[in-house]
Amino acid sequence: MRYSPIFKLIFILCFTLLTYLLLIEMAPTTDGSLYKDKIQHVIAFGGVAFWGLLAFSQSPKATLFGLAVFGALMEVLQGILTTTRQPSFYDWLADVVGLLLAWGVAVMWQRWWSTRRGRI
Repeated sequence: MRYSPIFKLIFILCFTLLTYLLLIEMAPTTDGSLYKDKIQHVIAFGGVAFWGLLAFSQSPKATLFGLAVFGALMEVLQGILTTTRQPSFYDWLADVVGLLLAWGVAVMWQRWWSTRRGRI
């Protein structure tokens, strides 16, 4: 894909930002926003996965698997490296949901893009 270097740069920037956001100390929330946290995980991992799938379109399974492992690793590291965060299986599950949603969106986008290019 012609735009692959741009997609890789965007992916690296998003991946770096996500890593930072997952490992910074955060004050615990007491407003009962459990679902808000899961939605944030879906959106964050979905966004990173979308750009990763475009950047590495030759290996979507490896990209998704790598990001799923990354999500699990981040959950473990939150428990080890931070004092205000704790690992959660359900956060990781939300990460995986985001990855799968991004895969569907990326497939649709790539099909749309290839038909659009065929008309020009």
